[in-house]
Amino acid sequence: MEQDQSVVVGSADSGAAAFGFATGNPPSLAVTGGSAVAPDGGAQAADASAYQAEHTALNGTVGDMGNYPSTGAAENGEAVPNETGEPVPELSYEEAVLSAEEARLWSVVTANSLDFNAWTALIEETEKNAENNILKIRKVYDSFLAEFPLCFGYWKKYADHEARLDGVSKVIEVYERAVLAVTYSVDIWYNYCQFAISTYDDSDIIRRLFERGLAYVGTDYHSNILWDEYIKYEESLEAWSHLADIYTRVLEHPIQQLDRYFNCLKELASKHSLSEILTAEEASLYVVTSETTAQAPDGEAHPDDVDKLGQPEISSSTDAESLAKYVSMREEMYRKAKEYESKIIGFELAIRRPYFHVKPLDNPELENWHNYLDYIEKEEDINKYLDEASFVMGY
Repeated sequence: MEQDQSVVVGSADSGAAAFGFATGNPPSLAVTGGSAVAPDGGAQAADASAYQAEHTALNGTVGDMGNYPSTGAAENGEAVPNETGEPVPELSYEEAVLSAEEARLWSVVTANSLDFNAWTALIEETEKNAENNILKIRKVYDSFLAEFPLCFGYWKKYADHEARLDGVSKVIEVYERAVLAVTYSVDIWYNYCQFAISTYDDSDIIRRLFERGLAYVGTDYHSNILWDEYIKYEESLEAWSHLADIYTRVLEHPIQQLDRYFNCLKELASKHSLSEILTAEEASLYVVTSETTAQAPDGEAHPDDVDKLGQPEISSSTDAESLAKYVSMREEMYRKAKEYESKIIGFELAIRRPYFHVKPLDNPELENWHNYLDYIEKEEDINKYLDEASFVMGY
């Protein structure tokens, strides 16, 4: 998947706060193939103005788009003083001048807001004639995404335009709107995290964003692209304990490429000491505490031993055993996930369109979804799966 690298970093510091939204406790999703939405497909949904109220709790975010820091007063339509100090109102995108073809296409979509082909033609025409006019670009994308909010590819294109023509805070605003609209799209979280990595140096900011995304799509059968991006990021930091923890979490879910993840974990464990790959919480399970009194053969404590009393450490004599236990526990998780994957792989492979599109699913694929849900209903809490399935089928 090609990624736009032309990100404007002008106001990265001011925009960083957007990544710090408190994350709530989203529903635990089970594995389905319905994570993505076609770049060229979508569906009629609630007006964009309703996203914030409807999805704030779902995403665990503050959701107040009006509080985003801005790269300048003009971009929010505020008055900018002229040479005499008098305020001059900025043009709104409603006042942007249209070409004849743009005007014709606008009249078509105004008459029939569900004419998807007319919308895509209008976007193409706007991008061709107004490549550097952010007002016209915002107008067409805002209007289109109000009708077809599930088209993750267009959210990505919108964000790329903002990155090219405005600044970081506007890009964040677009991505925040996107994850409210298509919360269960692996691709939109992947794109958002890539943007964050290219923009911010603070690892805590970036990790928080990855964790937000994985809370919603981390169990999706096709979520490996987001896990892989997280893994690549932690490898770049040489944060071995974080990396090992990510591999461990991946092995809990029957997603694609489990064999590769387990082999990577074993390789990581073979190249680094146990103390390097354990998190602080895990280390407490492997700690061997020295004796509270270190005595000489005559029964008296040596003064040099005083500093060693009660210091926790991973004993070298048990390090190999602890490492074997560490890998063994994760191998058991891996085998359970593989066993479950073997039960659902037939359903997953029969999903030819794991995204939403304006065109309805054909009967064989729709039947596969119903059979998949029937199977899951017998195995698990069906509520875990409904968001993904309804997202793809358009219920």
